[in-house]
Amino acid sequence: MSLHGHANAFSNMLQDNQRMQAYRTALEKLVTPESVVADVGTGMGVLALFAARAGAKKVYAIERVPEAAELARKNIAANGYSDTIEVVVGDAETIRLPEKVDILVTETMGTTGVDEQIQSLAGAFARNNLKLDGIAIPHTVRAMIAPSDFSHLTNALHSSSAIADFDWSVLEALPGDHNMAFKMPETDFVPLGPPAILDEVTVGLTEVPTADPLKINLVIDRPGILRSFVIWFEADMAPSLDPDLQIVNYPGQTRASWSCGIFTLGDPIPVATGDSLIVAVDTGRRQHSLNWSLRWMKNNS
Repeated sequence: MSLHGHANAFSNMLQDNQRMQAYRTALEKLVTPESVVADVGTGMGVLALFAARAGAKKVYAIERVPEAAELARKNIAANGYSDTIEVVVGDAETIRLPEKVDILVTETMGTTGVDEQIQSLAGAFARNNLKLDGIAIPHTVRAMIAPSDFSHLTNALHSSSAIADFDWSVLEALPGDHNMAFKMPETDFVPLGPPAILDEVTVGLTEVPTADPLKINLVIDRPGILRSFVIWFEADMAPSLDPDLQIVNYPGQTRASWSCGIFTLGDPIPVATGDSLIVAVDTGRRQHSLNWSLRWMKNNS
């Protein structure tokens, strides 16, 4: 990725207030004057800077992309923390630092929270470099999924900004495509059934991902038309100190980064309360790609 490409991605991250504040607050709560911190996947260096400003004794900013590492180095120098923060170019899974660290902080999270290999990257890094009583930020990441009647077409037809309130039942009945989308308008999201935990990772502790795809059983508790499955993540930043400190890309929120994921059914299915179904999802834990399929469904009728 070019520096221009990095700048576009970094600008979105910087504008995500929930993201920035959650990491900053967690580091302020956990860093002590004796802390040695590693920022894995430092990018522009902002999490390393948060750690240094929180009073860490030493910070290692680890980045495998040389251009991004150089940008981080310049940002760190511009803010006067070059004596505290050392930028290290290398692969987090194989790197060995000259000392064990007290805190591992990383933002290797994608749409599902687990789809940028946070489990394998942080796990391997922690095995080689994190103290036995060390802390990871975030502590836990959960991929959530729920059945939904949302689709881009139906949302457009029912939107308050629709041009006219005609009868759109013919359009609503059209079959669509089995696809994956990452953008959802800002709207109230009410799932057709309770959200379920698709995957959960204790960062730095559970190292080896189980085989994809993961199968999850979902139950319908609101009758309607099943048009999609929506997926998002919840990241607990410092649950031992502040259980409410989280990053969540819940559907319907407007975010500068991290949209939720929408698995759209080509042929919508009428569902009734009590119906159950099994969805198989490749979460991207190994290949950084999302795939899904509806494996089985049972109706009450």
